[in-house]
Amino acid sequence: MRVALAIVVPLAAALLQGAVASLVAVGGAFPNLPVLVAGSWAVAAGARQALWWAFVGGIASDMLSAGPLGAFTVAILPGVLLAGLGERDPAKPIPVLPGAVMVAVAAVLTQAVYLGLLGFLGHPLASGPIALAQTVGVGIYTGALALVVYPLARRGRKLTEKESPF
Repeated sequence: MRVALAIVVPLAAALLQGAVASLVAVGGAFPNLPVLVAGSWAVAAGARQALWWAFVGGIASDMLSAGPLGAFTVAILPGVLLAGLGERDPAKPIPVLPGAVMVAVAAVLTQAVYLGLLGFLGHPLASGPIALAQTVGVGIYTGALALVVYPLARRGRKLTEKESPF
């Protein structure tokens, strides 16, 4: 079941990112749905499992975007790794607000790394203050959505705990 979740959920997030995220943007800030699901799973279950979610979501996002192939995949991994560091005790999960903040930090780090990679590769970027505001906005937007998604990830972890080979 967890293997199916690790494929279906990040793929769906990447598809929604390409189809819907730009439609719900507010002032240049948009939710980063692959980071939202992988980061929420990282906070709920730990980095080991969530890095697969990030990799699948990153590859799917790269394939669906006009950006350089592999850039988003490289950018998403450090943020999700950071969100998933430490032991995850199913009996004592991380509270919702700190979990959402961890997802928000993962989104900010992912966005910053992605913009850094785009700049390094010579892609045109917005000016510094605009890029900074957008990066912070992406983190806030994604963190706000994590207030709903992270509790779902905690529940998903509990439901799949007994049948996981990991």
